[in-house]
Amino acid sequence: MEGKLIFYFVPVHDLQKAIELYRDTLGFTETWREGEYTVSFSLPGSDVELMIEQMTEGSPTVAGPVFLVPSVNQVILQYQQKLDFVSEPTETPDGLWISAKDDSGNGLYFTDESKIEASHTGINVS
Repeated sequence: MEGKLIFYFVPVHDLQKAIELYRDTLGFTETWREGEYTVSFSLPGSDVELMIEQMTEGSPTVAGPVFLVPSVNQVILQYQQKLDFVSEPTETPDGLWISAKDDSGNGLYFTDESKIEASHTGINVS
């Protein structure tokens, strides 16, 4: 697979309590927020960040690695027979995101920067 591990994704039930744990107790530095439900923290000694997101009770979303790939659509085509994709691709501020699970039920997440790349080429992405 062509890609790079960029985040470890952790779904939480209470974002504020998670922020207090990771930022205030463990001392991780907040690097960005997306809306009211997603926060990322830098991890000491690592280029990989911890991304936490508030989930609703009973959500099937599980923790797992997030890989930055050249194309989410290409990942789907390449691995459709090997991975259990649990959703359709969704838009992010930068591109696309897809969720999958391996045979053991572990989460695998893939994201691309297709909107950023398109903006550099002048392609309209709306």
